[in-house]
Amino acid sequence: MNYQFVRDQQGKPIAQFDMGSEIFSHWFAEELGDDQSKISSILEAIEQLQSKEIKEFVLEGNDINLSLDPYEVEVRSKILDVDAPIELPEGTELYDQESISGCGLEDFSNVLNSWQEFVAGK
Repeated sequence: MNYQFVRDQQGKPIAQFDMGSEIFSHWFAEELGDDQSKISSILEAIEQLQSKEIKEFVLEGNDINLSLDPYEVEVRSKILDVDAPIELPEGTELYDQESISGCGLEDFSNVLNSWQEFVAGK
């Protein structure tokens, strides 16, 4: 998972992830931001998942939900949860690459720790 963190002209933290993981960019910048208590609670949930104290952790956001299990992380736009027509016209495919993505729990933990340091100005 390739990423970088930058600040916009107003000093707001921005996450930039590679194509295929764009939803992580939005989740970090818009849903998580610099909320240290939210970051800490997610890191605590990761520890609980790794020690098998819990089986899953879900954080509902305004536009994007985060789901963790002991092995994987998924960020998913709430737009995907809107009921789609039962039958799509032949040849029609839904484009969801910018609306859902995942990674391993350990990779996510490393990125989240880096984000925490970045937004704290360390």
